[in-house]
Amino acid sequence: MKFTFSAILIGVLALTTAPASAASGDQTVPQQIPATEAPATLDERLGCGVMLVTLDEVLQRNPQLGQAISKGENGSVMGPMIRMLGASGELMLDQAYAEGATQGLKPTALYRRGVTSLSSAFSGIKSSTDERVKTQAMALFTRCVSIAAPRS
Repeated sequence: MKFTFSAILIGVLALTTAPASAASGDQTVPQQIPATEAPATLDERLGCGVMLVTLDEVLQRNPQLGQAISKGENGSVMGPMIRMLGASGELMLDQAYAEGATQGLKPTALYRRGVTSLSSAFSGIKSSTDERVKTQAMALFTRCVSIAAPRS
């Protein structure tokens, strides 16, 4: 199950970050993902919102992937958890878009900023077989989950 979830996450990240990373031609070292306690920037909230909503949409439109995730040790929890993260991502994205609109930014510019934020975590990684892909993907996912989690 861990492999399946990682593969889906990496696939979603590849889909959401490919245009921005290809356009930028960035060859730098991957960005360090901030500690989970650090406040999220607008760009991070946009990127995480895009990623979480995309992950939820991919699983909704491809039920076989959701079934594969559900077969693991904690499978009965994973489907609802991803749906919840998708809903949290949607709220995060809506709030970030509203904040950006108050700054006079258009939705497309905000979307691009979010995708660029996601892409920066993988800049400098030239191969999908590079071990840093998994490490960065999980660090990014963890960061996004911490940003999406309700504050008490």
